[in-house]
Amino acid sequence: MRLFEQIRLGTGWFRDSLKTVRLQPLSFTAVVIAYAGIMGLLGLIPIVGIVFAGFFWPFGTIMIAGAGRDTLAGKIPSTRPLAESFAKPDTRLRLVRAGILYSIVLVTAAAIWQFLGADEIAQWQITKDDRVVWSSALQHIPYGAIIASTAFYIPCMMAMWFTPLLIYLKNMTIGKALFYSFTGCLTNLAAVITALFLAFFTFSVMIGCASVLLGVMGAGSIAIFVLLPVTLLGTAIFYGTYYPMWRSVFSEVSHSDTAPDYEMPTRV
Repeated sequence: MRLFEQIRLGTGWFRDSLKTVRLQPLSFTAVVIAYAGIMGLLGLIPIVGIVFAGFFWPFGTIMIAGAGRDTLAGKIPSTRPLAESFAKPDTRLRLVRAGILYSIVLVTAAAIWQFLGADEIAQWQITKDDRVVWSSALQHIPYGAIIASTAFYIPCMMAMWFTPLLIYLKNMTIGKALFYSFTGCLTNLAAVITALFLAFFTFSVMIGCASVLLGVMGAGSIAIFVLLPVTLLGTAIFYGTYYPMWRSVFSEVSHSDTAPDYEMPTRV
């Protein structure tokens, strides 16, 4: 019975995500683009890019949640929560520490992947313009590296998932936030999986339908102009599940001290 309740809960989060994108298809998607763009640009920095992206992650997470909150409250979302997340010195320091931990998780997962998958990856064929020949990659899939890095990353991500908001909105210490985030994800794991699966499935269907339509019309020359906005909307649907999750799982968790002035409502 609890499994069905969890599935219904996750389905509700997914519906709220669709509602978020429907209410503000441009503004909310723009916030998501800003988050993904900053993370991507930071990640491109040689050597230390993944670390800088990790530092930004908790602040960007607050921005995404704030955009979801504003949209479902009937307001126009913006990047304002990003600036406000830097405004409180006490929570800012804890968020930076959370970013350091996230960077460590990313670096460690990447190291596991590269170490265990080195032999298989070395057999991938590379073209003269440094592109992977995917037929060779499919013949040498590093299954061990995939399993090991995923087994490490997922539990760590469960501990990190809600940590930025628990620090910023509930004024928790980083250790307490990690614990609450992990237990919150664990006790609602089926709901989280349901919501993310539905979002990913919808995203895949959108891309698939757009690709088929372009093929039928013979409009491959304009594919980028069709697939890009579809991809952005699909990404927005995925990120739109985040605030409904937070609101449902942690709306009743009390503050450990005093909360920041920027407060997300427990009910929308």
